[in-house]
Amino acid sequence: MIENRKLEHIKICADKDVNSHHNYWNDVVLKHETIPKVDMENVELSVEFLGKKLNYPIIIDAMTGGHKVAKLINENLAAAAEELGIGMAVGSQRAAIENTKLEDTYSVVAKYDMPLRIGNLGAPQFALGYGEEEVKKAIEMIDAHAIDIHFNYLQEAIQPEGDTKVGNLRENLAELARKYKLIAKETGAGISRNAAEFFKNAGFKAIDVSGVSGTSFAAVEYYRGGEEGKLFWDWGLPAPYCILSLKDLNMPLIGSGGIRNGLDAAKAIALGADVVGIARILLKPAMKSKEDVIKVLERIIKELRIAVFLIGAESVKELKNAKYVVRGELAQWLRHC
Repeated sequence: MIENRKLEHIKICADKDVNSHHNYWNDVVLKHETIPKVDMENVELSVEFLGKKLNYPIIIDAMTGGHKVAKLINENLAAAAEELGIGMAVGSQRAAIENTKLEDTYSVVAKYDMPLRIGNLGAPQFALGYGEEEVKKAIEMIDAHAIDIHFNYLQEAIQPEGDTKVGNLRENLAELARKYKLIAKETGAGISRNAAEFFKNAGFKAIDVSGVSGTSFAAVEYYRGGEEGKLFWDWGLPAPYCILSLKDLNMPLIGSGGIRNGLDAAKAIALGADVVGIARILLKPAMKSKEDVIKVLERIIKELRIAVFLIGAESVKELKNAKYVVRGELAQWLRHC
């Protein structure tokens, strides 16, 4: 059943319009500097994240696994990550935990020497019996440097076969966070301030905000028969809002949720993210070839370089000091929340 669901998710995300109806990245405008600081070719885009050096502040964010089609996608993504020297997360590994025949749809990424490999398990499962054994299996499966714990309760609430238990989730995760390098990740509805404070106090090593602006998994589940998905299509916290509301926690942040180009990436870092997570825009290219994935990523990298150049910075580190204007719906969020 999980294997079939994975394929359905791939097809829906590739073929249907499942974007949130408002792109909050368009509500952020970076301020132009007339005289750049350095030659554009000398702009430094490398960063250190979770103790690993990335050539660019980019992580291919969690997308898939658990189906033979997903194996091809993950291999093409991993090959691109290796060539460009960036990080990558796999999709939820629950399918392979419960059916070892599916392990190679994830473990294929371990063949590639990327600087940061991130595993993935769902938070609801830790309210339903998952524990240290499953975390170990997920890490070993892909030789992971860290592991996402993804919070997808919006999706689970809409999904016809969803898991909506919470139980002793906080206690279970706090215990695991003392032993393993965990990243708290949302799946499109954003990380709240209350949750982020829990993650920091529990010992999580980073937060992947994954807020509203990109793929709506309420929309994905709507196409699978979850009628409530239409009503909750745009539910959640805007991605830029999440970054702004969490940056003072002094915790590593992955800015994600609808990053479509290098300018979006620059905006996320200017607001307070350390790196960005990019997912759905790479799905169709990854269904074709490594070269198609690299082509998209190289375009994003070039656009990011241009943005850093035009704000008068010489590095990603300086980009975090960029001046910006917030307008539109995002300004309303910041004014009233």
